[in-house]
Amino acid sequence: VMAGTDSGRVHPLMTALTFLNLSAVLGDIDHDDHGLRWGLEALSMMYTLFAEGEFPEVVEKYYLALACHNAALLNVKLGRWEAAVELVNEGINFSKVLNESDDDGLRKQLIAIGAQAKHVPEGFLTEAVSALNGWGEECGVWNLSFWDFSIGEIKEEIHVLKNTTTLKHLIIDHFDDDRRYSNEIEDTLLAQFILAVVSCQSLELLTVASLDFDPRKVWRRIKKRSFLETSWYASALNFTNILENALKPDIALYKKILQNLNAFSKKVVLCLIVLGNECDGVDLSENNIDVRSITALVRALRWKRRPKFTRQVSTVILRSNCLDADTCRELAKTWSPEEDDCYVEEDLEASEADRSSGVVDMALKGTVADLGPRDGGEDEAGVTHLDVSMNSLIGDEGFDVLCASIAEFEPFKVLRADTIGLGALGCEAVARLSTTHLELLNISNNSIGSEGAETLCRAALECHSLHTLEMDKCNIDGKAAKPLSDLLEHHGNLRNISLNNNHLGSQGAIEFCTGAAESVCLKSVHLAYNGIETEEAAEQIAEVMRHCETLLEMNLSGNHFYASAAPHIGSAIEHSRVLTMFLEDMGFTDNTIDDFLDHGAAETQDLQVMILSDNPVGDEGLGIIAECLSIGLTDLSLSKCNLTGASQATLLNLVSLSPNLRSLDLSYNDLGPHGCSDMVMWMTQNEKENFSLRSLELAGCNLGDEGFYQLVPVLGALTYVGAKDNGITSAGLTAVMNSNHMIQLKCLDLAKNKIGELGVHALTERFQQEHKRSLWNPKQLTSTIDQVILSDNDIAPGLAASTEAFLKIHNPLLTVVW
Repeated sequence: VMAGTDSGRVHPLMTALTFLNLSAVLGDIDHDDHGLRWGLEALSMMYTLFAEGEFPEVVEKYYLALACHNAALLNVKLGRWEAAVELVNEGINFSKVLNESDDDGLRKQLIAIGAQAKHVPEGFLTEAVSALNGWGEECGVWNLSFWDFSIGEIKEEIHVLKNTTTLKHLIIDHFDDDRRYSNEIEDTLLAQFILAVVSCQSLELLTVASLDFDPRKVWRRIKKRSFLETSWYASALNFTNILENALKPDIALYKKILQNLNAFSKKVVLCLIVLGNECDGVDLSENNIDVRSITALVRALRWKRRPKFTRQVSTVILRSNCLDADTCRELAKTWSPEEDDCYVEEDLEASEADRSSGVVDMALKGTVADLGPRDGGEDEAGVTHLDVSMNSLIGDEGFDVLCASIAEFEPFKVLRADTIGLGALGCEAVARLSTTHLELLNISNNSIGSEGAETLCRAALECHSLHTLEMDKCNIDGKAAKPLSDLLEHHGNLRNISLNNNHLGSQGAIEFCTGAAESVCLKSVHLAYNGIETEEAAEQIAEVMRHCETLLEMNLSGNHFYASAAPHIGSAIEHSRVLTMFLEDMGFTDNTIDDFLDHGAAETQDLQVMILSDNPVGDEGLGIIAECLSIGLTDLSLSKCNLTGASQATLLNLVSLSPNLRSLDLSYNDLGPHGCSDMVMWMTQNEKENFSLRSLELAGCNLGDEGFYQLVPVLGALTYVGAKDNGITSAGLTAVMNSNHMIQLKCLDLAKNKIGELGVHALTERFQQEHKRSLWNPKQLTSTIDQVILSDNDIAPGLAASTEAFLKIHNPLLTVVW
C-alpha cells in the first residue's frame, strides 16, 4: 500500500511482480504466447519504474535479470532465438552487480537458457561470459582450442570480442578438419571473427597453433621469450624492447610459418594476415596452401569493410604452395566483379542503453563496429600483383582461369607464373590480359616452346602497358626469333626482355637483334646461355648496343663466342650507353679478354658494372682487366677466374686506379693468406674517403686465420666482408676480435668455416663491451657489426641458443645468423 494516501493503492513494483508471476505460471501450463505478453509487460514496467532510481541498485538489477530470464525462457520455448539471445545478454549484464549469494543461481540459469538460444554448449557460453566480463582465475585469457567453432560459437566469440574490456589473450589450437558447414559460411564467419579480433582494443595476443600474433601488428613476428629475457636479469636492460621489429616491411613475410597447420587453422591465420594487414603485400610462400584453405584467403581479400588502421593487400605471393587448377578456380574469384552473396553479418555495436530501450524490437541488422575505408577514405583497388610461381600443377587450365578473372580487373599490373606447368596452348590466355594495365609478365621455366612464344608475342603487342617480359628457360629456339624481333620493334613500351637459358642459337640471335636495334625504349636484354657463337651474331649484337640509344644492360653470359667474335662486342661498348655487362662463363682467357677489353671498353667512362665470373683469365688476364677497365666502374665480379696469390700487386692497381669501384667479388680464387696484402696496405695508408670500395667478397679464397687477420685494418672502412669457406678457426676470429682496430661492418659472412665455442665467446665479449661503451657515451665512436653469419660452423645448437638469448640482453644491435 502506498504511504500517505487515504485509500489503499498497489505499488507499481507489486503490479510488475504480479505480472511476472502470472507470466511464469502461464509458461508452466504451456500458454507461452500469453505468458510472454505479460512477461514483457512486467519488464517494461520495471524499466520505467527503476529509471527513477528509488530502489537500491542490487534490487533493481535482480528483478530486471529475473524478468529477462523469464522472457528469454518463453522465447526459447517459442523458437524465437534472436529475442531470447538479446534478453539473455541483458539479464547477464544486469547480474554483474550481484554476488553469487545474491543471485540465487540466476546467472547460471540465464547461461543455460542462452546456450539453447545461441545453439552453443553451456560450458562454452560460461567461458564466453567469463571472458566478456573478466571473471574467473585467468580472466584475461580465453582458450578456444576445445570448442568446435560452430556458427553459434563464432557469433558468440565475435560478441565477446566487440564488448570486452578485459580479454588480453586468445588461444586457438584447433585440430578438427571435418567441417560441418559450407566453406562460404565458414569463411564469412571467420572473416567477421578476425575483424573482431583486430578491432578488440584490449586484446594483446592471439595464439593460433602455437603461432603468436599481435592483433594490431600482425606483420610483426613475436618470439617466445627465453628465461633470461623474462627474469629479473633482463629488467635492468630493458632497452632491448625498442629494437624489436620496429620497422614495418613493404611485404609482410609469412613464408613457411603456416606449412604445418591444418586447413582450418590456416584459414584463421590467412584471414588475420589479410584483414589485419598494414603492408603493401603478403608473402605466403611454402605454406602448403591448397583448395581447402584458399577460399578463406579469397574471402578476406574481397572483404570491403575493414578496420581503419589496416590497408588493402595489393601484392599476394603464393610461391611453392599446392596450387592446382581447382585451387586457381577459387583464387580467381578474388578479381570477380560479382558481389558476394553470403555476408552473414551481425550487429555487435548496440550499447546497453540501446538494448534497454528496445527490448520489444529484438531484430538487429548491421556490421562489425569500427569498420570502413582506412585513414584517408581511399577506395583501394585490390590485388594488383600476383606471384603463383613454383606451383607446377596449375597447368594450362589453371592459368587460363586466372587470366580470365584477372581480365575483369583493369588495375592489375604484375603476374609472375614461373614454373607452373604451362604449355604452348596455355599462352593463348595472355591475350585476355590486354584489358588490364599489365606491366610485368614472368612465365619462365615453362616448356612453352617457340609455338607458345609466338602466341605470347602476339598477345603482348596488345598489352600496351607491358614493360617487362621474362621467358627464361622456356625451350624457345630460333623459330621464335622473328616474332620476338617484331615485338621489340613495334611495342612502344617494352623496356626489359629476358630470354636466358633458351636455344635461340646464332641465327636466331641475328634475327632477334634486327628488331631490338629498332626499339625506341629497350633498356635491358638478357640472352644468357642461348648457344650464340658466330662472328655474325656478335656483329649484330654490337649493332644493337650502338644503335639502341636506350639500352643500359646486356647479359651475354654462357655464350661461348668464336675468338674472332669477342672484339666486335668489346668495340661496341665505347659507342654505346650500356652501363651493365653480364659476361659470366663465356670462356674468356688471358688472350681473348685482351681482345675484348682493348677494343673500346677502356675508352668508355659509362660502363659501371661488369660481371666476368667463371672465366679462366688467370693472373695475366687480371692484369689486362686492371689496366683496361672503365674509370666509372662501380661493381666488378671476378669469381672463379683462376687467380692466385701472385695477383696481389695487380689487385692493388685495380683498386687504386678505380676511384669509383664500390664492390669487388674475388670469391673462389686461390689467393691464399697474402693475396690481398698490398691492397689492404694501400687502403690502410689512405683515408676511406679517398677510395670507394665498401664491399669485398673473398669466399673460398683459402685465407685461413692469417689471411683473415690481415683484413683487420680495413674492417673500419668496408661495410661488407665475405669470408665464407676459408678454413677460419676460433683462433682467427679471436685474434680479430682482440685487435684494437675499429670494426664498422654491416655484414660479416663467416659461414662454412671451423669456428667453435671460443670464437663465439670472443665475438660476443668484444661487442658486449662496445655496446656498453656506446650506452655510457653515445657520442663516442665505437665498433659495430649489424650482422654476423655463422651458419655451417662447429657450433652446437645449445651454444647458439644460449648466445642468442645473451645477445638479446647485452647487445640487441648485433644479429647472428646461426
